[in-house]
Amino acid sequence: MALRHSDGRWTVSRTPEGDWHPEEVKAAVRIAGSTLDELSRRAGLPTFACRTAIRRAHFDGEMAVAEFLSLSPRQIWPSRWRADGSRIPAVRPKDNRPPADSGHRQNSEAA
Repeated sequence: MALRHSDGRWTVSRTPEGDWHPEEVKAAVRIAGSTLDELSRRAGLPTFACRTAIRRAHFDGEMAVAEFLSLSPRQIWPSRWRADGSRIPAVRPKDNRPPADSGHRQNSEAA
């Protein structure tokens, strides 16, 4: 469970990548007196933004959570940042599906 020390440090469990475990982020936000949905609303974001950020990259959601916890996003999610402090862009997997029109019609010409 997330534990906040009197000097402001947090003791949390981490994923193999070094990120805070998503449940630890939720616990830290609750300990600090809010919810992920409330953080999203306060930041003017869709309600899902902070919930998404704890599991996968969502820049604005990450910033809202980190600011609320008085940390940098890099401290919470180091796997999403380079050593020089720049953001690692989220890359979507290539879509290998065939084009929608191939194989979906029996005749290539109208009757």
